Amino acid sequence: MSRRIGIRFTLISLFHISLFLAGLCKAQDHSPDPANSISSVRQQKKSVNLANLSLEELMNIETKVSSASRQSESLAHAPAAIFVITAEDIRRGGFSSIAEALRTVPGLYVATINRHWWTVSARGFSDYVNNKMLVLIDGRSVYTPEFGGVYWDTQDFPLEDIAQIEIIRGPGGTLWGANAVNGVINIITKSPAETQGISVTSSAGWNEGYSASVRYGGRSHDLTYRIYGKASYSEPGFLPTGGRAQDFMNLSSGGVRADWTISDKDKLTLEGQGYYGGFRNQAHGYRTPTSGLVTIFDSATVQGGHFLSRWSHIFSERASMDILGFCDWTDRDSFATEARSTCDVELQHNWQLRPRHSLILGANEWTSGARVYQSFTFKTNPVEERTNIAGVFGQYEFMLVPDRVRLIAGTKLEHNSYTGVEIQPQIRGVWTPSPVHTVWAAVSRAVRTPARYEMEVEYQLAQIPGPVPTFLTAVGNPKLKSEALRAYEIGYRVNPSEHVSLDATIFYNHYDNLTNVNLSNPMSVAGRPIVHQNPTYVQIPVPWQNISAGQTHGAELYVKVAPIKRWQLATGVTELRGNSVNLNDTLNLPVANTPRHQFNIQSRLNLSRRLDFDSGLYHYGGIAGYRFAGNVAQDVPVHNRLDVGISFHQVRGFTFSVWGRDVTADQHWETRPFLFTTTSSETGRMMVFKLTWQSQAEKGRDD
Repeated sequence: MSRRIGIRFTLISLFHISLFLAGLCKAQDHSPDPANSISSVRQQKKSVNLANLSLEELMNIETKVSSASRQSESLAHAPAAIFVITAEDIRRGGFSSIAEALRTVPGLYVATINRHWWTVSARGFSDYVNNKMLVLIDGRSVYTPEFGGVYWDTQDFPLEDIAQIEIIRGPGGTLWGANAVNGVINIITKSPAETQGISVTSSAGWNEGYSASVRYGGRSHDLTYRIYGKASYSEPGFLPTGGRAQDFMNLSSGGVRADWTISDKDKLTLEGQGYYGGFRNQAHGYRTPTSGLVTIFDSATVQGGHFLSRWSHIFSERASMDILGFCDWTDRDSFATEARSTCDVELQHNWQLRPRHSLILGANEWTSGARVYQSFTFKTNPVEERTNIAGVFGQYEFMLVPDRVRLIAGTKLEHNSYTGVEIQPQIRGVWTPSPVHTVWAAVSRAVRTPARYEMEVEYQLAQIPGPVPTFLTAVGNPKLKSEALRAYEIGYRVNPSEHVSLDATIFYNHYDNLTNVNLSNPMSVAGRPIVHQNPTYVQIPVPWQNISAGQTHGAELYVKVAPIKRWQLATGVTELRGNSVNLNDTLNLPVANTPRHQFNIQSRLNLSRRLDFDSGLYHYGGIAGYRFAGNVAQDVPVHNRLDVGISFHQVRGFTFSVWGRDVTADQHWETRPFLFTTTSSETGRMMVFKLTWQSQAEKGRDD
């Protein structure tokens, strides 16, 4: 009962604060300037400074997306559960990292494990590894085949350089390939033409950390470019006893991007980045066969970089081609981590065959080699290995009824080093009965190929009492099959007026061949004991297996309203259900690590032309505890998070903001997944001050 009262009190307080301030602003409103009418805004979008627009005008700028079908289309008519975080959303949200910005997305579960580890997942299967979510930055995949997830702590560049983040909840394997199972996050940075001049940003946060960045953008004839440098430091989190955890991190990075308009039909993009830093961890493990379980304090370095090029060519009004190539490398000198280099080249061809028929064809070749750092607790065989994936994809779109009904069908065929050929088909339909209503439905198949740790790793899970040291050891299984998803989705969007929009999705996901290490009855599947000498110890190998099926289902709702010209409210609601078979001592659980209920409310209020008052309320349902290898995982209570900020902007090029984060909470866990219960830390209240200076106002995107 007290939790419900707390939720209601926070909601009512936030509503009344915003309503009071909105009333003051409404009394100061003047008649609209004809130059800023909606039609004028649309015509001037390429040159207007978006920060000067009212919230109502921003709502009426048509958002374009490309992640759902690999070609530019209206967000309102996209055939998928897609959400867009704009550059203005990032500025108004006061976020310090990409992961923080993703908290606002309905259908995503975002939580800190510690100060530099995040869990970001959609539709269940939440954990640090998050091996069913594909993340792209300007088309470059940042997923690692070691565990099938993303190192979120090194995806650190100036947030001011992001044009928008497109988030698809649901499978995207037909277009994006394996591991785009539960979603795709596509981070798109601004072109250098949008970031001309000098920009300097610094922030300092109580209980958060510090960062500073500088960027310069220039132009030479048909070439535009920018160069940046950034340094950041994150404060350590808290231990339940009140002390500081061993999880701080520092990172320095720099990069350059150049766009060259070669001709009316050709454009070339070149991009490069490098980073270097260090972090600390603490984990329970076994230093030697006779050490017993100890706490390992780990100081490590992390470094890496990438180079990317993209060539776009227009053959005619009906045909175009895009070639993307990149190489990146990363080296994390730490427990159970790797040194890896990856290269990929991808070709895409778009045809408008006839007015009602279009076709997309493409192919890619991806290769990645790695050396894993070895220890007694965690080792691989072989130490070094290269993984290759080759694929082709095609998607056909037919306008069954012009401007009303269209059908989309396609598939991707991939060959990978572990499981051979995988097929990922889909069929989607879109019905637009009127310009303000869109109904879409989809049936899809997607796969997650086994990660390297499931195929080749030897990991000491637990020590069994006995006369000699004896360990239950998870071992790789080269006979694993890919996990397969069959997804059924239906969605509805409506924009009945310029002040209101709604987006709703329901889904059902069925998973086959879920990969697990089951310790409920490990001896039933264990191999023959392995006896080692000098020193003497015994390993009981327990292989990874495809031992279960699973399902998740739920609903996602997003509503945005503008009650008055200067005030905008947006609400996201997520309900998730499903099964978690063999809950205790089992990995890869559909919903055990994810809240059943989530919602957030974002309030954006323009107090004046230069002054904004913004806030966000987040509610996370509790996560029940369970046990894995003797450790208690999760047992996370219900939590309400309130962020409040005020910002002054465009005063002689300066923007200053102050944000209070999680202001109503004491120290608490956000999540404690099974593999990382000993490396988690608690979070709590933070206050962040941020100052930015720009020599030139940024312009809107060139669509």
